[in-house]
Amino acid sequence: ARCTACFEHWTARLLQTMSNNEQAVYTTNAEDQAEAAKLQERLSNSTQTTTSETKTAPSPSPAWLDLPSVSIDAGSHKYVLISAMEPTTTPRTTTTTTTTPDECTQQQRYFVVSKRGAHYHRNVAAPFVDMLEEHGFHDIRIKGGGRISLDHNTKKVFIFGYSYGFGRADHAKAKEVVDLDHRFSGYNVTWSNDGY
Repeated sequence: ARCTACFEHWTARLLQTMSNNEQAVYTTNAEDQAEAAKLQERLSNSTQTTTSETKTAPSPSPAWLDLPSVSIDAGSHKYVLISAMEPTTTPRTTTTTTTTPDECTQQQRYFVVSKRGAHYHRNVAAPFVDMLEEHGFHDIRIKGGGRISLDHNTKKVFIFGYSYGFGRADHAKAKEVVDLDHRFSGYNVTWSNDGY
């Protein structure tokens, strides 16, 4: 009965917020809301400063190349979808043997991350964001979250639900990221916007 009351409370709050033409607030409590907002603001501010710094910053360690795009724990846990720009530029394919700065592009990468025992989606996102920053990634964005269920025995991955702190992730994009990871070759990866 208590879970039903909580669900009804949050549903009513969300509908009221949406009917007032305000931005929907996704959170499970005030502390989580504040921490999720603080993380998003920090990322937004760091993007503004790193945009001008990336042109003159020294090349980061090539260790960022080994950072997996999928880091999910077995079982059913909260997950986040994160996008980030790679630390260095990659030359475009050209017919010349040299490249100029104008002929280089930075590659955007997506990451699917879950963490066993995370109470909130920010507990999944924050440590991974820190690791991305340490490896020189920039323009980091938490694109939303949900839940992800990984069963190695049945070779199934199921992506579903939403995050109160960051909103619903694009589960189709998350599926695409998992499908591209060779470690999940042969796995049945599915998704749904239903559920929490």
